[in-house]
Amino acid sequence: MRKTWELIRPTFVLVLVCAVVSGLLALTYNLAGVAELANAAYTEEQLAEYAATALPQADRLELVEAESENEDLKFVYKAANGAGMAVVLDVKGYDSTPMAIMYGLDADGVMQGLTVISNNETPGIGKKVIEDAAYLAGYAGLTEADLNTAVDAVSGATKTSNGIRAGAQAAFEIFEELKGEVLGQ
Repeated sequence: MRKTWELIRPTFVLVLVCAVVSGLLALTYNLAGVAELANAAYTEEQLAEYAATALPQADRLELVEAESENEDLKFVYKAANGAGMAVVLDVKGYDSTPMAIMYGLDADGVMQGLTVISNNETPGIGKKVIEDAAYLAGYAGLTEADLNTAVDAVSGATKTSNGIRAGAQAAFEIFEELKGEVLGQ
């Protein structure tokens, strides 16, 4: 019995040490607020930059805690001056990694613009759509009814452009779902 314990003891001690170290790391992670930073929204400077295109009438965007059935919704913001709301969605384009796009809608539900925050689309093809300011500006002034007839897919980058349009459709739906909660309408 004693020989068996001497063979098992180093393994037991190693498992015990690993458990204690893992517990201390988890405690440090939570006390340092790293988990909160990973789930945090954007900085004031970033929001000002994104809002300049997505919701230009907004003086400042404020994060709103709102629940939606849409799983692609990352963040909801309202304009401090009541100009509308902005939603950040994970949008599927050509790449397997979703694009993060901010869509801005005024208080009447009219799209004011959009900003692509992050993407991994193919250089020269999908990125061409994302970098085409005129194409992206084509979303400004659209209502949900106008969406499918007013914006065409870009030849050669249909998955990216269709993804952006699908995200805009989701933004309109989220606006309708949350406008009362976010804007008090």
